[in-house]
Amino acid sequence: MREAHSGKYLGLPMTIGRAKNQVFGYLKDKVNSKLQGWKHKMLNQRGKAILIKSVIMAMPNYIMSCFKLPRGLCKEISSRLARLWWGGGGIENKMHWVKWNKLSDVKGRGGLGFRDLETFNLALLAKQNWRIITNPNLLVSKVLKAKYMKEENWIETQPPSTASWCWKSIHKGGELLQQGLWKRVGDGRTVRIWKDKWIPGSANGCVSNTRPSGCQLVYVDELIEDARWKSDLLQPNQLIEDGRWKS
Repeated sequence: MREAHSGKYLGLPMTIGRAKNQVFGYLKDKVNSKLQGWKHKMLNQRGKAILIKSVIMAMPNYIMSCFKLPRGLCKEISSRLARLWWGGGGIENKMHWVKWNKLSDVKGRGGLGFRDLETFNLALLAKQNWRIITNPNLLVSKVLKAKYMKEENWIETQPPSTASWCWKSIHKGGELLQQGLWKRVGDGRTVRIWKDKWIPGSANGCVSNTRPSGCQLVYVDELIEDARWKSDLLQPNQLIEDGRWKS
């Protein structure tokens, strides 16, 4: 039982407790081992950039698509990469003339395109959410739906404290996904008028004004009749102005 708790399955930790830095510490050890192999090689900046992007930053992709890594661990790995970048062919300490978060910016904004590990981690988890939502017949989608996604607005509710770290991580990516998630109206039965992003041609897709007092409208299907908008309901409830949607 002790070996099962501390082992791995398909390259991922089988059990994750509170000491997450210790659980995911093997990832930092792998990065350090790889950097040590480059320590005595004479690398110019272009060579360092290729190795950092294609080797080091690709190493945690698999685990980051399943778990949210501790912020401290991401900072430690980024710090080691910064030392490699600014060091004279090794990883010794030298002056860092530019902050790492600036180097991690896209090239169009003056950066070098290095990945911000914490941000990229969330992006991979958001992608997992999208995969679950768009492929409901997958086995993993069915399992997670039966255990954690029973409510329709599961993406808006916090996971229970007893949930696994894998689900808490995926749910964290769902929060990021929700920021750019718009709903297609269709029949409007599941689109909430005052909360969801659904208005076409607007900046954020949401209704800008609050629900008027006495308004009982909740879902968009209440504004539709015979595949047409009920104009007699849109203007009194401040949803449309001068023939255009308010947003």
